[in-house]
Amino acid sequence: MPPIDPAALRARAAWLAEQLADPAVAALRVRRVLDDYADRTHRSSPKVVTSSAPNTYKTPAPVVRAIVSALRGPAQADPPAGLRLAAEVWAGGSREERRIAASLLGLVALAAPAEALAMVEAWAPQIESAETADALAELGLGPLMRADPARHLGHTRRWVTHPKRWVRRFALAALLPLVKDRQRDNVPGALAVLRLAMTDADAEVRKAAATVLMGLGPKSPTEVALFMREQAMRSNNNTHWIVRNALAGLDPSDQAEIVRLLRS
Repeated sequence: MPPIDPAALRARAAWLAEQLADPAVAALRVRRVLDDYADRTHRSSPKVVTSSAPNTYKTPAPVVRAIVSALRGPAQADPPAGLRLAAEVWAGGSREERRIAASLLGLVALAAPAEALAMVEAWAPQIESAETADALAELGLGPLMRADPARHLGHTRRWVTHPKRWVRRFALAALLPLVKDRQRDNVPGALAVLRLAMTDADAEVRKAAATVLMGLGPKSPTEVALFMREQAMRSNNNTHWIVRNALAGLDPSDQAEIVRLLRS
């Protein structure tokens, strides 16, 4: 990996933005920049190589951010071209490319909501990791979720029961823009989605559920504590794991009561 010279990196990123009219060429050049800055000093172990796809360049985050920053203005000025480039970059398959594609999608989503949602629907079954699930949810879908929570909460209720675990992880991560938005407090809608995930056996899905549930606690302590008490009384180990790992979002008195229910 060459040293990151900020001026040289900005120049290369700006050069990428000039190729927006030809998304296939632009996507290829994005890939070349990622490869040129790839960290080749950290090799995966043979065990990891045989168990998962080598779908990351290990390119430093500042390089990815520089690419997105350079493409921001041109993509927003021409949303259809931005969507075409996002599709080409996503197809590259690496986690870095998919993060860039999700960012591009989010930049133009409000200008073309129907097209953006269709792209999310097409990409969700292709998610291959928690990193990509979170990027697509927060960067790609996030602007649409914040703009129209009621509509998109309906989609998450469908995605959270999908057979593929990464789609379910994506559905829960899609709640995080609302959890983090201080102007939004649709706690019942988010809990309705969580309710469908509380018995999930997949560890990554449970982690996402616990993160969302813990984040909801300060937004509506009474509603969330009631929800967690109800869940604590279920005889399911997966449910109990989520509840235990979300307790930090509640007041100590509520935590104590729920721990008692978990142990009873």
